[in-house]
Amino acid sequence: MLIGELVKKTECSRDTIRFYEKVGLIEGKRERGGTNSYKHYDDQMVDRVLLIKQAKLLGFTLAEIKGLVVAWEANTLSLREKVNIFQDKIVLVDQRIAELKKVKQYLQRKLKGLIES
Repeated sequence: MLIGELVKKTECSRDTIRFYEKVGLIEGKRERGGTNSYKHYDDQMVDRVLLIKQAKLLGFTLAEIKGLVVAWEANTLSLREKVNIFQDKIVLVDQRIAELKKVKQYLQRKLKGLIES
């Protein structure tokens, strides 16, 4: 499939797809069509982009995703390693939630001060 179809199937922008390819998260195969050259992406790349989107929502960075995606797909990570990855991320998410709660409390105090003045 061409990039336009990959965009539709993954609901990512062309720029995002191109960026993922530039940093080595996905790859397309260059094929010639007459005088032009096109990149084709297979169904595995659809799955990879969707995995990247989900991992980002779960708080993984692109660097983390890049390091994990090949090992995960090749099934070279042990169950213990997979569990540790998720447990570590849960700790970070809990820390982020605590930070956001503090920000929310600060904003609520500021708002209350504005309303009362």
